[in-house]
Amino acid sequence: MSEPSPLSPERLGSLVARLAAEPVALLGLGIPRCPASELLAASLAEVALARPSIPLGYALLSGPGDWALRQEVLWPRGIQVSRSSVPALCLLRSGRAGARRFGGGPATAIDGWLSEHLGPAERPLGGEVTDGEWR
Repeated sequence: MSEPSPLSPERLGSLVARLAAEPVALLGLGIPRCPASELLAASLAEVALARPSIPLGYALLSGPGDWALRQEVLWPRGIQVSRSSVPALCLLRSGRAGARRFGGGPATAIDGWLSEHLGPAERPLGGEVTDGEWR
């Protein structure tokens, strides 16, 4: 398996619109200068390799505009986050929250959580922390 680069954050509104158009997708949310949020980008890149059929993306809630956008973009989909609950993951089903996971964690932990909801990964991850997460 090749080493992925950490995901680049996308703008919240366009990311949610992109993922909401999919039958199943994974949304990651973080805040700037948070070590767990920074690791989430690398972990999600690893999850993307393990589950290439699942669209995913990552957004940073970085300013008052992003936090205000929650009301319009996230809350109607059943996604409620605050500064104390990020990083956060939401498994979307047809654009609505299907399952939520608060906190980061290595890709293997995230993939284990996804396995509970989606079954095993197409390309299982090995080890506790992947090489891409160590970088």
